Amino acid sequence: MGRASPGFQNYRLAVALGGLFFLAFLLMRWGQAIARDWPEVLLFAFLSIVSESLKINLQKSAAMSVSFLVTFSALLLFGPAAAALIEAVSVFNWDDLRLRLPALTMGFNAGQLAISMGLAGIVYLLAGGTYGNPSHLSYPFALLPIFLAAATFFLANTFFVSIYVGIAEDSSPLSIWAYQYEWMVPNHLALTVIGVVLAYLYSGTGAVGISLLIIPLLIARQTFQVYMKLKNAYLETVRSLVQALEAKDPYTRGHSERVAEYAEKIARYMKFSEAMIEMIRYAALLHDVGKIGVSRKILSKPGKLSSDEYQLIQEHPKIGAQIIHEVDFLREPLSAVLYHHEHVDGNGYAFGLKGEEIPLMARILTVADSFDAMTSARPYRNAMSVEDAYHELIRCSGSQFDSATVQAFLDATDYYQELESRKGAEEVVTEKT
Repeated sequence: MGRASPGFQNYRLAVALGGLFFLAFLLMRWGQAIARDWPEVLLFAFLSIVSESLKINLQKSAAMSVSFLVTFSALLLFGPAAAALIEAVSVFNWDDLRLRLPALTMGFNAGQLAISMGLAGIVYLLAGGTYGNPSHLSYPFALLPIFLAAATFFLANTFFVSIYVGIAEDSSPLSIWAYQYEWMVPNHLALTVIGVVLAYLYSGTGAVGISLLIIPLLIARQTFQVYMKLKNAYLETVRSLVQALEAKDPYTRGHSERVAEYAEKIARYMKFSEAMIEMIRYAALLHDVGKIGVSRKILSKPGKLSSDEYQLIQEHPKIGAQIIHEVDFLREPLSAVLYHHEHVDGNGYAFGLKGEEIPLMARILTVADSFDAMTSARPYRNAMSVEDAYHELIRCSGSQFDSATVQAFLDATDYYQELESRKGAEEVVTEKT
């Protein structure tokens, strides 16, 4: 992520301090239960720390655990202050301490967790919920405050983290939330139900009730872990295909990664969702995988290709599409791989599509691929300068390249700002001479 921006630092500090003051308010208002039941609160804090130590890393610098069911049980048993305090101290878990997270990051995590659970507790009480003995709750009327509290925690917690990642990666927090957390809603509801059951068991049987829920807790964690392993397996599949290509054609080494970076910049500038950006990255990484089916002799030929050799090269989009066709999660990027050499004027290959007949993902890929190809050395030519490559994109905009996509690329890569700064520097040099 590099050096943190002032805005990123300020956001973390504001949330950390906000969490501290909010926790102090909660303790003054509802702290009696902690003083009265401190051994039990300590037990739940320990369970929360253990659960948080087993958290599962998500993509984009975020993570999740099943500790919510522990703290939600604490809310029903001991009230908002105890639950918020337990959430805050859960940052001192083994996993985070082992990674030696910066103090400001730890403070942010503690602050946002305390705020999220504190707000959930207040909403719970305002909606008519009570704490102390869950068996005294009146059903089905208790379901509304329970649901509202769980929803409040989930929304507050996930949006705090989405804003954190959005600032760090200069992307839309809403898009990150939809990509990273939307799928968790059913799982969060399941954890809420288990949390209520845990509170009931504990109020009736004490610590013995907790042991009865160890297996469901581990099952919930395993569900999350399987999902993330599946997503990581997808990425490893893509990387394996790219490595197979690079082993055959050393001149393309790094090309696919750079094309993926350019394509992602364009997609972000066009306000694509995180899910679509992920698909565009897959397409970019795999756009040349069809060259596996082209002779190494042709790929590394130092001179001009013959017409027959050029025809064979033109087959690589079709070959690439055939390779990834049977992989379910790559069905969406398939069209971009198949059509990334089409031109908007219809003079591309392999199908002669034109204009909007070409999928937008493919049009984005064409610009990103062409820019990196122009600025990279090949056996048969030297690399073009970055400035000349920009000018070539502009010159061919509307014929070879989609105009809107070229414009998005120029804006996303700060071309005009760079041009103005260079022009200003040249004027200063002229004045001095």
